[in-house]
Amino acid sequence: MSERILRWFGDRRTETVIEMTHRHLGLTTEAVRQLHEMVRTASDEQKKKDFYETISQQEMRADEVRREMVTELSKRELYPSERDDLMELVRAVDWIADWAREAARILVIIPFVKVTPEFKGTIEDMCRENYSIVRVLAKCIHALSSNPKKAMEYADQVELLEADLDDLYGTARNHFVELGDVGMTRGAIILLNELMVAIETVSDWCENTADIARAIAIRVM
Repeated sequence: MSERILRWFGDRRTETVIEMTHRHLGLTTEAVRQLHEMVRTASDEQKKKDFYETISQQEMRADEVRREMVTELSKRELYPSERDDLMELVRAVDWIADWAREAARILVIIPFVKVTPEFKGTIEDMCRENYSIVRVLAKCIHALSSNPKKAMEYADQVELLEADLDDLYGTARNHFVELGDVGMTRGAIILLNELMVAIETVSDWCENTADIARAIAIRVM
């Protein structure tokens, strides 16, 4: 481990903040996992509501950790670039949790049981892929502390997985325009489109976060 990496991750000034970053990412990962489970069981209205409450709690806890980090960073004598990198990283992760909750917020109010099996299956595939992406992202961020080269490899994997999700998004849109009369109101149909966008945006923010992690890895190598 180089001296710069030791300074970044081994210094006692930053270890508390790094631990918070990992905790924040853990909560976000769990929110994305719960979203997949919510879609998978969306035909059960009670389960759908229960998953929404759980995802909301995960996102709110992640917000609390982010606020704690801001307080902690304000007390630490860090290099400005280090403070900025950490804040940019945690803000990006926060957007992942925010959009997972937004997708859940939409899903809980629309009659998802009425959509076609093809559309539902693709939405479920998108959420499963998002969970895969965020798990690789977690490996990327954890690797920053010991192996920045490996972190860059994980960041590349995130980018490839995000491209796969974009393909699924295209498939979902094709199924969306083929829905026809599924007995949903115009408002519900509009929200169904917003659900697709929210799920796709989760992957976009995973990729954005991986780009930030890649930049950090390059600087500490």
